[in-house]
Amino acid sequence: MRWIGQPEWPRERLWLWRLGSPLVRWVATTLLPVSVEGQEDLPKSGGYILVANHVTALDPFWIEFAVRERIRYMTKVEILGYPFVGGIIRGIGNFPVRRGESDRRALETALRVLEAGQPLGFFPEGTRSRVGKLRRAKPGIAFLARRSGAPLVPVGITGTARARLRIPPRHDIHVRVGKPFTLADLGADANADDQAIADGVMRRIAELLPYEMRGEYSTVH
Repeated sequence: MRWIGQPEWPRERLWLWRLGSPLVRWVATTLLPVSVEGQEDLPKSGGYILVANHVTALDPFWIEFAVRERIRYMTKVEILGYPFVGGIIRGIGNFPVRRGESDRRALETALRVLEAGQPLGFFPEGTRSRVGKLRRAKPGIAFLARRSGAPLVPVGITGTARARLRIPPRHDIHVRVGKPFTLADLGADANADDQAIADGVMRRIAELLPYEMRGEYSTVH
């Protein structure tokens, strides 16, 4: 099944994504318009880690629709186990992760994605926030940032939980892209604590969200 698509492949080779993405994006954003701010801050080339808050299962798609880029995401291994759905998700460049445990294979795949110069999507909270507010970050983002040396691009997404079909359509969903940064920009050195780094990353995301969504990081001004 490797011929369908691999996360390291450039988007030109991801034929399933190239065939289906334009139509899916047009239908989705026509019914539920999405606005974007700061898209020009995305790196024009090379791998980077797009880090974002996570409220609904559709957040990865809305972010991708907004920035018009094929972002590679880790996906729960259970979902990829479904023959048809799993094949499509793999075919567009996503890859499996075993949640709730240290999945070394998923982390190694993520590093290969970045080494290949492709963008990687990562939710530092580890799972969705059911209440819509930021949860405490998991330290895994620190490992990826250290090992890859790739820049991080913070993204705040709002409105996905309340988006509804309306006539006329309304821009309920908003994606805000922040300036890329590195671990050095966080003041992190080689001995910095992984959790402290993860918290620093989350504070960059919190800056892009309204106060009521900042949750654990509500002290950000």
